[in-house]
Amino acid sequence: MSSLEMHLLEQSTELILERFKLSSTEQQHELLCHLDAIAKKQQPLETHRPQSEVLADIKEAMECERARFFFGHSFPSWYRSGHIKQVSQLHHWANLDMSNRRLFLEMLALRDLGHFDDEELHQFEQYCLSVVGESA
Repeated sequence: MSSLEMHLLEQSTELILERFKLSSTEQQHELLCHLDAIAKKQQPLETHRPQSEVLADIKEAMECERARFFFGHSFPSWYRSGHIKQVSQLHHWANLDMSNRRLFLEMLALRDLGHFDDEELHQFEQYCLSVVGESA
């Protein structure tokens, strides 16, 4: 790396750090999503919606039988391993519409930043287990 690239990187890092310090917690989380994606060479999620919104949308999607079956098994499998009788079958992904596929990806990202409400996740797991007729 040449001294010019190093100087530009240091300058950008300083600006990012200043912006981070002046940002709200929500803005800091969004910035961290983007930085994490850059560090891992991934595309950042377009949005990082609040956990309660994602779970509410999943619950609404579960009114449809295919989504109910998919999320009813995949959420508990994602939330906690080894506690359900029937493991989620990801080949059922093909049965989901694009909206539900997006919800699944958002579900997977809920704990990425370490800022989540575990009690809310636990309650949603219990809901999913009740929907598919299993107990924790």
